Amino acid sequence: MNWKRGVIVLSFLSLFVGAVPAVAQQQVPQGYQLLTDPQVTGAHLVATRSGSGSASSLLALAFKEVRGFFQGGPEAVAGFRDAEDRRAEVLFRAGLSGSQIGGIAYANVGGGTGTTGFVFDSLQTLRRTLPRLMQLCGGAGAAPAPPALNWRETPFPDGSGSMRIPDGWVITFAQKGIAAAEGPQGVIERGIWTVVYTRAAAAQMSRTAGMPVPGPVCDPTDPVTALQAYSSYLNLANQQRGGPTRRMLRLVETAPAPVVPGYSQAAYIDYEYEMSGRRYRCLQYVMLGNVSVAGTWVLYTTYVASPSEAFARNLPVLLQIWGSSRTAQHVLQERVENAIRSLREAGEIYRQATGSREAAQQRMHDKWTEVFRGTRILEDSLTGDRGSANLAWSKDIVRKLNEAEGYNRYREIPLWQLNQ
Repeated sequence: MNWKRGVIVLSFLSLFVGAVPAVAQQQVPQGYQLLTDPQVTGAHLVATRSGSGSASSLLALAFKEVRGFFQGGPEAVAGFRDAEDRRAEVLFRAGLSGSQIGGIAYANVGGGTGTTGFVFDSLQTLRRTLPRLMQLCGGAGAAPAPPALNWRETPFPDGSGSMRIPDGWVITFAQKGIAAAEGPQGVIERGIWTVVYTRAAAAQMSRTAGMPVPGPVCDPTDPVTALQAYSSYLNLANQQRGGPTRRMLRLVETAPAPVVPGYSQAAYIDYEYEMSGRRYRCLQYVMLGNVSVAGTWVLYTTYVASPSEAFARNLPVLLQIWGSSRTAQHVLQERVENAIRSLREAGEIYRQATGSREAAQQRMHDKWTEVFRGTRILEDSLTGDRGSANLAWSKDIVRKLNEAEGYNRYREIPLWQLNQ
């Protein structure tokens, strides 16, 4: 088997709408056990045998052994092995009972025994069920659990949610459901949202309000373009604070995801970036909101990242942390209200700017109308009576009338003032 260090994760993680595959009717390959749990969907197919050798060779053999169990696979997306070739893991995808599935295949060798396993579920639910499925074969002589131990439910310091993290991990930031954590396997940031301005709205605001745009500027054409614009905005802010910046190196793959109400597009984006001289691999979920009448929209994002050379090995742990994060209900409600308020404030700025532009256009129109008509309204401020005078002589007429009265009784009223 040709092991690749880089993992094309999005082919594995793309969400499909469909039923959870049924495994009870499948013929289990000889020598394997099919382990399930009534609390979760999916299953764990595992086998233990005597012998020694390399983990990668054993896993290549296992792929052949289970080919009749799966339909259209299993197809190895990519994976890793340790330096001694005692443990190997592969992300795979396949068909099962008419549904698309994905999972992790592994092989362990040691002590004269080799163990192989296939942990799988619907691509729609795998991220949530993976932790439990990995634990099912503890009594079968395998050790498939990710290397991080002692998982614990850790509340956010501000009480806005929680996240299940292993030893060595700490929550570095939390505020109203937005949270960040880091540990030996990488970093995670979740629940980030920001108001983005379309290019037209930003140009209008700059022209009429004379103020900088308080957020990223980008049209919601596609998630990758939006992510690039958002990253550039963050880099500029970090530069001003003297913080580190990210340089996006390459896009590995992007896969669309189902759209939730209130948003127009969603996708998983797999890419590499460089920060502080080190190369990272990142899997980021991005949602683009609908454009409001004010020309603004909401960008929502969550991501996990790890040093590129260890991304494949660390991905199972990162996915477990990602899938475990929870936001308190009161924070969800407050977040929705804040988003609506921000959009309303942006809409008011846009309305005022648009109103000023329309008023200026009306004044210009009225001035030209007076020129074409050749007349202007004169008013007697004492009686309120109004009449028309030749535009070329209106100023002189008003001046002479006021001189005769001894005070400013008469005045001109330009057409644009009448239409205010």
